[in-house]
Amino acid sequence: MKIFAHSFAVVALLVAAVNGFDVYQNDYTQQSEASEVGQVSPASQVSDDSPSQVDPVQQDNGCTLSGSYVQGTNVSHCNTVIIDSLSVPAGVTLDLSNLTSGAHIQFQGTTTFGQKLWDGPLLKLKGTDLSVTGPGTLDGQGSWYWPQGQNVTKPVFFKMNRVINSTLSGFNLINVPYRTFSIGNSNYTTITGLTLNTTAGNGIAKNTDGFDLSKNDHFTITGNRIYNQDDCLAMQSSTNTVFSNNYCSGGHGISIGSLGGDKQDSSTTVAGLLVKGNTIVNSDNGIRIKTIIGLQGLVTDASYIDNKLVNVKNAIVMHSDYNKTKGGYSGIPTSLVNITNIKIDGLSGSATNLYDVVVNPDVVSNWEFNNIAVNATNVGQCNGGPSNVQC
Repeated sequence: MKIFAHSFAVVALLVAAVNGFDVYQNDYTQQSEASEVGQVSPASQVSDDSPSQVDPVQQDNGCTLSGSYVQGTNVSHCNTVIIDSLSVPAGVTLDLSNLTSGAHIQFQGTTTFGQKLWDGPLLKLKGTDLSVTGPGTLDGQGSWYWPQGQNVTKPVFFKMNRVINSTLSGFNLINVPYRTFSIGNSNYTTITGLTLNTTAGNGIAKNTDGFDLSKNDHFTITGNRIYNQDDCLAMQSSTNTVFSNNYCSGGHGISIGSLGGDKQDSSTTVAGLLVKGNTIVNSDNGIRIKTIIGLQGLVTDASYIDNKLVNVKNAIVMHSDYNKTKGGYSGIPTSLVNITNIKIDGLSGSATNLYDVVVNPDVVSNWEFNNIAVNATNVGQCNGGPSNVQC
């Protein structure tokens, strides 16, 4: 891998070249040994004679990563990190979790990730006041994973943890092996202008969720294009979330859940969600809330405003009967997750079924459905909802 960094004194260069090289090599050896478990695509293995590290040349605290990525590479000193057509070996995480506050990360060209059956992530991000931009592309090479089915371990693509007051914009993620974004414990952050494209999976790219959210606060996802074969948005928990003006195609719609746990706490609560101005196309569902049988939690203050459906199977889906073990609806709505203060105002377009509602009447209250203008072939089922909602 080539690391070009911009202006330090000569003495600092020599220290970095001597000491830093040893540190990088030790980290690489230790972490490589730990990542040997799992199946690896022969084409993605790195040969022994591949260059392991190019001595960093430092100028203006800017760094460029290109060529073959080396596990353990330290970019914590870089105010700007340009990732240009990088090749990340199989079983290795592109680690952007030790960035300096205020760092700018820019993806250029196409960065690829070697194929291996492991849980990933392929890339991890952590930091404060970050700016992550394109116009580059991240290629997860999902075509190697998809035909192997759902009973093998596949890597999460892009993991964000404790990302604070930051913005991600203007780059592309293609050929996702498994969940695209896994976002947790992140606050006051916006994702905008991205394209997530797994259309090459053509129906076999299962579990390629767009955005999975857990325990975030004040998180905004707006103006993105998502082509996948699972949930466009999947919320297990989070507060004060905005999902607006996104285009979702080919998946399972905009979802809360599956949600539920042994008790109601921050990991089982979705509160303060605004879903506005989105277009959902050729999908199984439009908007959905799905909670797990026998478990507790809370969904409250969720508003769905002026969303459009095009050729979806089920427009409005609310289920309290999800059996997580079997991976489907049981038909017996015994979930104890409270679903309160739900507002749908302005839902238009086309669907096969307008409603697919099977909920526990003991845990639902204060729903409001207005301005529903969906051209649906069937009304569908509507069981257990609050008495003020007429299906």
